[in-house]
Amino acid sequence: MNIKVMMVVEMAKLVVTIDGPAASGKSTTSRHLAKRLGASYLDTGAMYRAVTLATMRLGVDLTDEDKILGLLESTKFQFTDSQGGMAASIDGVDVTERIRQADVTANAHYIASSARLREKLVQMQRQFAVGRGKIVAEGRDQGTVVFGDADVKIFLTADVAERAKRRQAELVSEGESGDFEQIKKAIEERDSCDQSRTVGPLKPAEDAVVVDTTDLSIDEVVEKLYLIVVARGQSGGTHYSIWFRFARFCCRMFCSLFFRVSVYDKENVPDKGAFIVISNHQSFIDPLFCGVYIKRELNFMARDTLFSNPFFGWLISSVGTIPVARSQADLSAVKKIIERLKEGRGVCLFPEGTRTSDGRISSFKGGFGLLSRRGRAAIVPVVIDGAFDCWPRHKKIFSPGRIVVCYGKAISVEEAKNMGDKKLAKKLTDTMRQMQKDIRQKQGKEPYSY
Repeated sequence: MNIKVMMVVEMAKLVVTIDGPAASGKSTTSRHLAKRLGASYLDTGAMYRAVTLATMRLGVDLTDEDKILGLLESTKFQFTDSQGGMAASIDGVDVTERIRQADVTANAHYIASSARLREKLVQMQRQFAVGRGKIVAEGRDQGTVVFGDADVKIFLTADVAERAKRRQAELVSEGESGDFEQIKKAIEERDSCDQSRTVGPLKPAEDAVVVDTTDLSIDEVVEKLYLIVVARGQSGGTHYSIWFRFARFCCRMFCSLFFRVSVYDKENVPDKGAFIVISNHQSFIDPLFCGVYIKRELNFMARDTLFSNPFFGWLISSVGTIPVARSQADLSAVKKIIERLKEGRGVCLFPEGTRTSDGRISSFKGGFGLLSRRGRAAIVPVVIDGAFDCWPRHKKIFSPGRIVVCYGKAISVEEAKNMGDKKLAKKLTDTMRQMQKDIRQKQGKEPYSY
């Protein structure tokens, strides 16, 4: 097959896929995100358009799959990085601008709806990714079909009226006119066609982060997507802000100065993807012990009254702490937690609800199962032992001492999904009490009785 794209040796080390319906902002967002990440931009629509144009130029029937497959064998298609996008050429002739014209756009669906032709186009798309360090691929089946093992998968969506409005503005900027209702109807028909086709239908991948762009500007969408990539530790560059790393370094130095901390099994924390750390609560400084010894960033929650102090409120806000109203069910906080998880971040919860009064682990309150399901987050149990002896709740200041932090085996999203909230809470309570028993026995301490 004589389909030629840039040939190199190995697949891209970072693949970000961005799928979504027409006028959801995929193309513009993908170009800007690729530029910010220093990645190549794969415009799959350009590939379908280029094949469509080649077919039209030769007068081949757009429904004749066999002849178009033959054309793919005899035609040299080349897709290369270009400033601000992707350049396309057919048999050495640049067609980057030509494939954007209305007649090509109107006929591209013939190529896109053919299972045999899509299979060939998928090969071309995968070949484009060969040898590139980082790639942002946009289309309608990138995360579900083309790059099923992509590092980060994003699905953009927007209200159909907003998408029609955007498309109309785009036509006006190009000197054309368009009736809003007709544009809206055309988009709805395109959505229906894309969603119902048997090969590569338009739908979010199971592990995709869904981002609604209806009320967001392009810059806001790009920033949100960039943070998603960074949060998953996949940007290929600085994972966290300089301030966050400095704050974590200071916290780690504090722990080293005043405590003898032993950390076990931190490899149980997933390298990427959303996760929830479930910890027992022995002291004020438990969040430090949970977060400073792992590579991933953890977000915490704190009662809203702590944010009333100007300096301390700024400090905890600067490292992503979420305020929670303790006197009521804070749905706003729950929503923020789910948003962080959908972005692939880590969140730390203390489901006992308050610090222990005797060192024991109280029965956990339910609720984190819902967060795991909604945020598609694995659950990592963490047991802290010794912090109660260093800073029990009746003391105003801590005493130096030995602290042990142990990370248990993660519970997968699927496993958590198959358990009800009560069963999951009991399983975590029992598991962590056993972990605590094992830790104390290894230290020669008397285990707590339950």
